[in-house]
Amino acid sequence: MRMYPCVAALLAFSAAFLTLGGELPAKRACASADAFLDRVKKLGPVAAYLEHERMQDMRRACLVQLPILLDVLTLGLSAGLSFDASLELYCSRYTGELSSALSEAMVSWRIGAATRSEALSQLAKRLDVAALGRFSAAVTEALAFGSPLADVLEHQAQAIRDEHRSHVEEAIEKVPVKMLIPLGTLIVPAMLLAILGPLMGPALQTV
Repeated sequence: MRMYPCVAALLAFSAAFLTLGGELPAKRACASADAFLDRVKKLGPVAAYLEHERMQDMRRACLVQLPILLDVLTLGLSAGLSFDASLELYCSRYTGELSSALSEAMVSWRIGAATRSEALSQLAKRLDVAALGRFSAAVTEALAFGSPLADVLEHQAQAIRDEHRSHVEEAIEKVPVKMLIPLGTLIVPAMLLAILGPLMGPALQTV
């Protein structure tokens, strides 16, 4: 599915080149291609696809960064810091999708726009990351009942790492299956043509 932006870019460059007749400077051609590509990106299906890909990349980034967050929170809580102070320490030391999203959520409960549990739940729902939802539920329950949060977060970090490792192994196992499509449609026909072409030439000439 990632070929659609490339096709759109190729169409944009071709349209700009034909429109300009290939005679105007390269900067003007590139500007026209960029303008055409911007129009293509605003189309309904293309915009929906790009938004879907953006959210998928954000979810993958958050899943990778979540164990680091849990480790920092565990160390902060074990050192005697509060949950908010530990979370602020993580947001100030790390940059990424998860850090930015948590900074916004932390601001929302500090100014009173939402409670801590509501902000974390809304964040997990918006990003649609199951592990982040479990983290939100564990934090809300531990802070409400006074149970030790550091031990819970440590176990969650290990579980998330195991889950991420299983996803990577699953993706690696799917690679040979995905390679069958270009192999069967591009490489095999080209090899047959290269092998059978010289043999069929004399046969066709005799006919």
